[in-house]
Formats: sequence, structure tokens, C-alpha cells
Amino acid sequence: MTCASHAERVAQRWEGLEQRISSKIASLGLDGQAVERLLTQAMRSGTKAKKIMWLRRAAESVATQALPHAACRQGCTHCCHIAVVMTQAEAFQIAAETGCYINAEAGKPPPLAPRDAKDGNAAHWQGVPCYFLKEGDCSIYRNRPLACRLQLNMDDDDLLCQLVEGEAIRVPYLNLTAHHVAAVAALGMGQPIADIREWFPRGA
Repeated sequence: MTCASHAERVAQRWEGLEQRISSKIASLGLDGQAVERLLTQAMRSGTKAKKIMWLRRAAESVATQALPHAACRQGCTHCCHIAVVMTQAEAFQIAAETGCYINAEAGKPPPLAPRDAKDGNAAHWQGVPCYFLKEGDCSIYRNRPLACRLQLNMDDDDLLCQLVEGEAIRVPYLNLTAHHVAAVAALGMGQPIADIREWFPRGA
């Protein structure tokens, strides 16, 4: 498949896609109150481990309802080849759960870091497989980051997730901003953040 034909298919797919996605999401009947209770519990919990546990449960609550209608399938690894940003608190929790070596210096910005460092970081990791990806499967799936749990492509297939050199990637992800905001509020603002490959340079 040429890049041009892929670009054409993407352009065609986006024609009326936002309306179709909105209709699909509306039909899910997501239980917003149940999710809100879980996120509130995360913010009220006393330890970061418990906060992360409740944040994961909130993400699972949404995924359980949305996944049957999403493009995401077992064995799909597109999201394992893009930036996966996570906080220090979550990285240390995953390290404790898996026993994996963690680079405690990750997330500490260098002197005079450019304002566009975040965008540059995303571009840097695009196309680079996550170090926890083993033979097409996530080797820490049970302990995977919130960023992975909250990445749900609500299209019908993986066309818009495909990484093609020279093409911008635009995916109709389920809007889970409330979860990300709750995670920041629960785990603390201002803490170091970095890509999973920086926190865990040796993988599993």
C-alpha cells in the first residue's frame, strides 16, 4: 500500500466520522456517575498506591463498556509504538509491582529545556516499540500505565492508528479528559513525567 493511497483512505474515513463516533458513544450508555465515584475515591485515598488502584478501576469501568464498540483488539500494537507519558508516581508503582529496573532520573528536565520539549518527546518515540512489548503482547499488561488503559479508538478498525511516515496521525479516541485530570489531581501536580521507555530503559 502506497502512502498516497493510505492518505486518501484516511481522508475518506474522516468524512462524517465525528458525527458517527458521537452517535456510537451516545449509544454506549456509559455510567458517568459510577466512574465519577471511582475517580472521587482515587482523590480521597491516602496513599499513591491506593489512588492508582482506584484510577485503574475507573479506567476499567469505561473500557468494559466501550471496548466492544472500539477498534482496539488483542494483538493490535499501534499504541505501543507512540509516546506513552506517565508520572513519577505511576512509574514507581509499576516498578514496585513488576520488579523492573526504573530510571529514577527520568522526567527531570535539562537546564533551559525548550518550551516544545513535550511535542519533541512525542515525535522522538513515534515508531519506537515500547520496551515491554514482547512478541506482540504487553509483558506488563496487568500493571500497564493509565495512558494505555485510557487509549480507546472509537472507530471500527485500526486504519487511523496506522503509523505512516510523513503523515500526521489523528485518531478518534474516546474523550477521557476527566480521568486524566483526576489522575493529576490525585497523584499531585508538578511531579516529573516521562515516556515509559525513559522510566524503564531495560523493559521487562
